[in-house]
Formats: sequence, C-alpha cells, structure tokens
Amino acid sequence: MRKNFAFVIFVLAVGVFLTGDGPRTYADTIFLKDGRRIEGLILAEQQDCYIVKIKIGTTKVEKTMIEKIDRLSSEENLVNFGNQYLESKNYDSALEQYKKALDINPEYQPAKDAMTKVEKIKKELEEKRLAELEKKKKELEGKKDAVEKGLGFRLEVANDQLKIISVSADSGAETAGLKRNDQIIQINNQPTKGEPLEKTIDYLAKGENGSYSFLVQREVELTRKKIDYQKHAFVGVGIFLDVAGNDLIVNSVIVGEPADLSGLKPRDKVISINGKPTAGVSVNDAAELIGGTELSSVTLVIQRSVDIERK
Repeated sequence: MRKNFAFVIFVLAVGVFLTGDGPRTYADTIFLKDGRRIEGLILAEQQDCYIVKIKIGTTKVEKTMIEKIDRLSSEENLVNFGNQYLESKNYDSALEQYKKALDINPEYQPAKDAMTKVEKIKKELEEKRLAELEKKKKELEGKKDAVEKGLGFRLEVANDQLKIISVSADSGAETAGLKRNDQIIQINNQPTKGEPLEKTIDYLAKGENGSYSFLVQREVELTRKKIDYQKHAFVGVGIFLDVAGNDLIVNSVIVGEPADLSGLKPRDKVISINGKPTAGVSVNDAAELIGGTELSSVTLVIQRSVDIERK
C-alpha cells in the first residue's frame, strides 16, 4: 500500500512539472480531481488505469484520480509530438510525425505548415554546413600553399599515412632528395600516422620553426642487373650495406646504377627487402636477398632523416 501511495505521488509530481501555466504542448490532457493535470499521450487503457507517455517517459494514472480527459485528434497528437521533436532540434523525427499526421488527414494544414517550416530549417542548416566546409577547404588550401612555398612539397593523407604528392623544383625538399609518394613518418620526432591532415598542415604552415626534421619512408622497386665494379662483376642494384646495431644501413651507392638512379643515398636505413623486415639481418643475408637473377626485380623500403630549412 505504501509503495502504491509513493507511486501516485510521483505521478502527481510529474503532472505538475509538465503542465505549469504555459501553453499546451502535449496531445491528451488528463484533469485530476484535485485540480492538477497531466499532459501526454494515452497509449493504452487498462481496467483501473491509463498508460500515458509523458515528456520524461511512460507512467500510469489511476482512474480513481481522474476528473476528465481531454483528447485531441490523431493528427493533432502527431503534430504536437512533432513540435516536441522540433523544440529539441530533432528535425528528422519531427518530419516523421508530421508525415504520419498527413497520412491520416492529407489536408491537415498545421502538419503541412510544420513540414514546410522544418524543411526550410534543414535546408538552411545544410547550406550553412556546406558554406562552412567550403570555407575550411579554402583555408586548408591556403595553408598547403604556404607549406609548399616554405618547404617545397605538397601533402595529403592516404590510409592514415602522410604522403608527399608533389615536390617543387629548386626547393629545399628537392635538394634533400624527397620524391612524390614518399611517406613522412615523423615530423620533429612526432609520429604522423593517424593524425588529421589539417593538424599537420597547420603546424607546418605556422612557420614557428626555421627548420624541420622529417623521417621519410620510401618504397623502391629496383631491377637487378649485372654490375662491373673495381674488377668484380655481380648481379645486384648497386649498393653496399653495413649493420649499425639492429639496423641495416646503406654504406655507399654506385653512381649510375639502379639504386643511385632511384635516389638511394648513403645512410639510408633499409627496413625491408621484398617485404621481409631487416631488423637483425646480417649484411651477407641481406646481400643474398638483394642479389638474384639479372633483370628480375627487388623491392626495398628505406627510411631517411631529412632536415629542411624554411624559405
């Protein structure tokens, strides 16, 4: 009994909270015998109570507490609930309610007017969103231009990785040997993978640093050939390797041979050969991987640290 009494008090409190002295916004109004009222949508009638949908959920109202019920038409109900969604800026749900009202009564003018209003709001919001996107796009392009002018390359993000898509002639980037499709793995020792392009471009465009340090990664496909070098002949790509700690490092490059023509340089770190990681690989084992049949191909992935002064 005490539990039911507490529940009734809760229902009355909800009714008072919802009604107040403001304009009516809900579908059905239940007038209580003590002068208060509950506004909502009657979902079902049971033997001793009504199930009512109110703003904060669903509740029961005992029939013994009710003086009278003022019901609206189905289309009025739907428009009123659509208006509630409109107040909370849930425009799609509001439109859904108005459309349901028109399904019941195609000539119901309040539903037509409400749909026109919401569709106008959605159109204005979409136009505003597109204008904002265009503005941000132009701002980003301006910053890309500043990066290209200052450092000599243009950047994009592909598969979460920062890539160079073009290198300007006679620029710091060209002098450093950077090429199109090179990946920038780090900038000033900070990883770039997964970082938004806008964030990286903004950092580089600000020009707070006179120079930047880049860790660049490049995949190079080379064609093996017969090489005559210092009275020795071998099939390879024209590089000599060293081991430094756990890393495989290019010691020297033979001028005019495939590695040189592809832009490899001394001190480049070879991180994989034909997809096989080189960490801990000996020079002899690496030489066997790189050597092979004349005119066959071998793919190296190299990393290089590059410092570029801003112009």
